[in-house]
Amino acid sequence: MTAIVIAGAGECGTRAAFALREEGWDGRVILAGAEPSPPYERPPLSKTGELKPICDSGALREAGITFLPGTEVASLDTEAHVLELAGGRRLAYRSLLLATGARARRLPFGGAPVHVLRTRADSAALRERLRPGRRVAVIGGGFIGLELASSAVALGCAVTVIELEPRLMGRAVPARVAAVMAERHRGRRALRHLGP
Repeated sequence: MTAIVIAGAGECGTRAAFALREEGWDGRVILAGAEPSPPYERPPLSKTGELKPICDSGALREAGITFLPGTEVASLDTEAHVLELAGGRRLAYRSLLLATGARARRLPFGGAPVHVLRTRADSAALRERLRPGRRVAVIGGGFIGLELASSAVALGCAVTVIELEPRLMGRAVPARVAAVMAERHRGRRALRHLGP
């Protein structure tokens, strides 16, 4: 029996691998992730910058999940049911779950330093720049953007949140909840909201 391959070892991919075992799948499960570390939760990166592991390598082994860290997908042949990795290794699969997440769109800002927050390395690079007195613009008024804004204010930065939609957290929570959260951030001086 060929494997179920999961491309992406973030929250979705890792939880799916364990769910397969919990639901009784006894075939091979291969979890391939681009980062070198074991799977970790991403939301804490915007708060403390520390890793909060989803599981460790031992838990993956114990569940019979083959974990391939530092592995990027190069190509996919859906007719042959083969996933090719950047190093040339080919994985035949019975079923494939693409859980690679999104990639941040990079915007041109002249010579200004621009950071994205997707990985542990991104978080470390950003933390180096968040110093008292720095002016920071956060693009995106969702949960992660607001958490990052709050963390930056706690570190002494002056923060402006820029959101395309007419209100913050527009895709995540009802307007009433978003208004309460926005007021809390404003009260802590963690938010100056520039919207449309």
